[in-house]
Amino acid sequence: MPNVVLMSPQNPEGWKLEDLFSQLQAEIEIKSEKITNDASPVARLVLRNNQQIIGLLAQAEALQRSSYDALDAMAPNEGPLGRPRIGVGSEA
Repeated sequence: MPNVVLMSPQNPEGWKLEDLFSQLQAEIEIKSEKITNDASPVARLVLRNNQQIIGLLAQAEALQRSSYDALDAMAPNEGPLGRPRIGVGSEA
């Protein structure tokens, strides 16, 4: 599997999805700061788009954290090399 980014049994050192969303938000905010004083129409468009992307990433992060809350209520997290709590390989 080339370019695997997310944490998994095949990539235990990968990113947790919610942490990746958070990191992306932070990086987009830094990029956006560089154009906040640019009044050109293109800069305004890019800034608006970036703000919307940040909001969508925040929503996705919240959804992922909600999933983890539900999973944590079922059983402890054994990490990327442990037994899955749901789906293939789980006791469910």
